[in-house]
Amino acid sequence: MNYREATEYVKQIQVGAKIKPGLEVTGKLMQLLGDPQVGLSFVHVAGTNGKGSTAAFISSMYAAAGWKVGRFVSPAVFGERESIQYEQGVETVYITEEEMARHLTAIRAAIEEMAGGVAGVPSEVPVAGIPTEFEIETAAAFLAFAEWKCDLVVLETGMGGLLDATNIITTTACAVITPVAMDHMKFLGNTVEQIAAQKAGIIKEHVPVVMCQHDRVAADCIVRTCRERGCEWREVVPGNIRIRESVLSGTRFDYKQYRDLRISVPGLYQVENACLAIECVEMLHAQLAGRFSLAEDMIRRGLAAARWRGRFEVINEKPCVVADGAHNPDGMSRFLKSVHSYFGKKEKIAVMGVFADKDYREMARMIGQTFSHIYTVAPPSERALAAEELASALNAYAPDGAVEADGEAARRETAGAGAVNAERERNQAVACGTLVEAFDLAKQHRDAAIFVFGSLSLLKGAYDYWG
Repeated sequence: MNYREATEYVKQIQVGAKIKPGLEVTGKLMQLLGDPQVGLSFVHVAGTNGKGSTAAFISSMYAAAGWKVGRFVSPAVFGERESIQYEQGVETVYITEEEMARHLTAIRAAIEEMAGGVAGVPSEVPVAGIPTEFEIETAAAFLAFAEWKCDLVVLETGMGGLLDATNIITTTACAVITPVAMDHMKFLGNTVEQIAAQKAGIIKEHVPVVMCQHDRVAADCIVRTCRERGCEWREVVPGNIRIRESVLSGTRFDYKQYRDLRISVPGLYQVENACLAIECVEMLHAQLAGRFSLAEDMIRRGLAAARWRGRFEVINEKPCVVADGAHNPDGMSRFLKSVHSYFGKKEKIAVMGVFADKDYREMARMIGQTFSHIYTVAPPSERALAAEELASALNAYAPDGAVEADGEAARRETAGAGAVNAERERNQAVACGTLVEAFDLAKQHRDAAIFVFGSLSLLKGAYDYWG
């Protein structure tokens, strides 16, 4: 198969498939592919927020020392192939179309064997026996990392940990757990403790663990798992962090014995992610000295060189446009802290879209009166919350008792332009039909800063508009 045929095949076999957490299907698929993951060393990263940023810092530090570091990124935001990549030195290399096609062809043969030798789309196999798109992508990543002969792979979970497809690995060098908060409750549980237990599922016997937790219930759950499995663990202690300067071009800070460290990614929350990455590097050195050791200058160079698109990133200067991936209450809290810190009393305009399965009402409450105007959109996904529903939730917390936006779409059809414009003036949040419409309205507010957030799926459209 060529690349187009391979990707089309994956889409076809997903018809009717649903997410079913568990490792049985992944395990069978990997076995048929020769278990390429067994010969690799992994830093396995789970958590609710900060996984991508923490993984970026870890990868960048080892890449700065000349290591070939594989990275599995979830979800892909700017292109289908960005999920599978490696870094070495200052170079980042995405899997090529030819490589992906070759690996998917091998995966197709394995799936057909799982289907009892049925060629093509295995429609005769129960849906439960068909690998999900994420399981297929994970398998392709393992094949690529093995072929590239990566020295180390920084592997992000997709969702959860215990039953996540990535947890098929058995050669973890360090488990990293970023802050755990309420998200994906349909699959992971309805309490922080239940969700933390799922995230802690990546912890293997006698494998070192590092974490950064804001919720002590989550932290206690992870520590309990470490004790049960005989693991040494470390935790980022906020008292060991001192921020020297934080501006949109990056942050200077001290952490433990390190003085004047620099990161180039903005956002106050990125400092904790960087410190968690440092704890991972230190833990690997302590546990496996000589194999995963990094000199301090490589730590400094790697932190400064790390990049992670779409996380409090300035994507346009005039007007100032900031893109962020905040899509749940914990992420929103950290995002808003940076908004207020960097932009103070400057007028702020928001473009926001969320998935319907997120706690958007709580996020709306948290946003409150932060933005003078909010333009809502439906993200490009089947999971999207209607722009009108999000506007209604936001207006419930708007100043001056702003009118809620229920029935906005119907009024658009029946009201004249003057009536619609008048409603826009008195409502804080306004539902828009497209992201382009939202940005067109946002940029009419001269001298205001514009923020786009709520779903990672909005970011590519934002970059396209302002690019």
